Amino acid sequence: MGESATGKATFIRYIASNSDSELAQQLGYNNCKIIPIEESLYFGDSERIKIKDIVLNLLDNETDAVILIKWQAVDSIISQGDDVLRKLASKTPDTPKEIILLSVESDILYARVQKKSWWNNPDIPHSYYPQERQDEYTMQIKNHTGELSKLGFKVYEIDSTDGYKRII
Repeated sequence: MGESATGKATFIRYIASNSDSELAQQLGYNNCKIIPIEESLYFGDSERIKIKDIVLNLLDNETDAVILIKWQAVDSIISQGDDVLRKLASKTPDTPKEIILLSVESDILYARVQKKSWWNNPDIPHSYYPQERQDEYTMQIKNHTGELSKLGFKVYEIDSTDGYKRII
């Protein structure tokens, strides 16, 4: 979880390819099969609800697995979409659930987001915003993880400014 340009897809690929890394060990993933949900990397907003069924199917067929989903706001912010995370939480009350919140230093994150293909596109309503808005959104996401922790999600924060450093 994290805003655009924090490196969510890069993190998923890193953990999936480096299950013996120090970070994977810190997260308790070293003896688990790591399964990235590839569809979460490219599904658009209207398709993301399908992620729930993909995960539920994997849970029926896998044991000792870590399933990685690239979060988008539409996945858990009720006003924006189908609320995939809450639906998964309600269907899997006894399954451990974690959120990896990726954080990046403000100036670096703002520089990264400006390199996104959609940045400053007049056809996309949210395509440009000042750094102050970026900082506000960062706080909204951090506050949102608090809401999700009440649903049973354990939250870890990782600084992904330069590599990966576990914060909490």
